[in-house]
Amino acid sequence: MIKTFREDIPLYEFEILQNENQQFHFVTTRNGGISSKNHESLNLSFKVGDLLENVIENRQRLIEVCNLSRAKVYFPDQCHTSRVGLVVENMVDTDLLETDALITNKKNLCIAILAADCVPILFFDPKAQAIGVAHSGWKGTVGRIAARTIELMVKKFGTDPVNLRAGIGPSISQQNYEVGEEVAGQFRTWFSDTPEVFIENKVTGKVHIDLWEANRQLLLRCGVQPEHIEISGLCTYDNQDDFFSARRDGMQCGRFATGIMLK
Repeated sequence: MIKTFREDIPLYEFEILQNENQQFHFVTTRNGGISSKNHESLNLSFKVGDLLENVIENRQRLIEVCNLSRAKVYFPDQCHTSRVGLVVENMVDTDLLETDALITNKKNLCIAILAADCVPILFFDPKAQAIGVAHSGWKGTVGRIAARTIELMVKKFGTDPVNLRAGIGPSISQQNYEVGEEVAGQFRTWFSDTPEVFIENKVTGKVHIDLWEANRQLLLRCGVQPEHIEISGLCTYDNQDDFFSARRDGMQCGRFATGIMLK
């Protein structure tokens, strides 16, 4: 990924999408806003106990620096589901309840998700001119939300997965993602043929899951070409200066955004 600055707000971009001029995308950090304490400073979530006026101001700052003032920005009501929503003009928030991924082929509609350890995934189909974004924590990963996003893009837009570009964004790394057997067992259902997804901690006896590789495998199984997948390699738990982390800071910490729009 490439780190850039728009005024005083740092943003990350995927190298794989840098020369795809028909889209605009971003990954925010925790910096550049006005929130304080556990939400410092560019918290973009209304659901973590931050002051309403802070989140409104933070979102407005993002809109301004990204020149999204003439666009509509959609965030789904994330609940760790595997539901994918189709975004069209003039939707309202209630249309996206219990939804964790979005797709669209409409220009000037920015679709985005929030995260603080879970895996954000961006999709861009340069041929069909369609985009998608998914929020894939452990529940979303075993629920195959990345695959479901592609499947709906195929159905609605005629996407050929061979043409898709996919970016796996900043999220918790395998080193820091220790899980209990109840979670590890669900991953074995889908990834038993991919041993690198699992590493046993010799001290605790628990398993560490590689969410990046698990989601990459889901993309590959759908037909996305390996050279069209970029993994950021940025761990939210380790990079405290740049990212919120629910595992490090608690569930009521702030959230950063990952978004994409057709121009």
